Amino acid sequence: MRLEPVCTFEWSYDADGRVSGGYVLLRPFGGDDGAGYGEGSGTVTGNRLAGTCVWSNQPRRRGDGRMLPDVRGLIVTDDGAEVLFTLTGVTVFTDDGRGGQNLVGTFTAEGEHYAWVNDLVCVAEGVIVPAANTILIHVYAAINELI
Repeated sequence: MRLEPVCTFEWSYDADGRVSGGYVLLRPFGGDDGAGYGEGSGTVTGNRLAGTCVWSNQPRRRGDGRMLPDVRGLIVTDDGAEVLFTLTGVTVFTDDGRGGQNLVGTFTAEGEHYAWVNDLVCVAEGVIVPAANTILIHVYAAINELI
C-alpha cells in the first residue's frame, strides 16, 4: 500500500454560528465520558480537489479524555462541484491543549470529473490548536498495490 496526497483541510469552528462558541461538550453522567457537537467551515487545497467546505462534528469523549471525531461535511469545489466527506478517528490532546488526530475517511461525488473520489479510502493526520481556533488536516488516499 502507498499513500497519495488528496487534499489539505484548513478549518475553524464557527464561533458566531448556530452553536455558541462553535462547539459544545456535554458530560451528563458526572464522569469524563461525554458527547460533543460543533460546526465549522474552511478551505480545501490540493492538486485535484480544492474549494471551500462546511462541516459538523459529533464526537464522543472517552473516559480517558480521548475524543472520537465523527465529521460529516460538504466541499464546494472551485469549479462548482459538490463533494461529501466523512472523517472518523481518535484525537489525543497534549498538555499544551493541542490535539493530534489520526483519522480515516471517504468522499462521495457525482459527475465524471470527480468520480475518482468515490473509491478512495483515506487516512489523515491532523492537529487542533484551540487557542487559535484552527484545525489542519492532511488527507491521503491509501492505494492498494496488490492489484
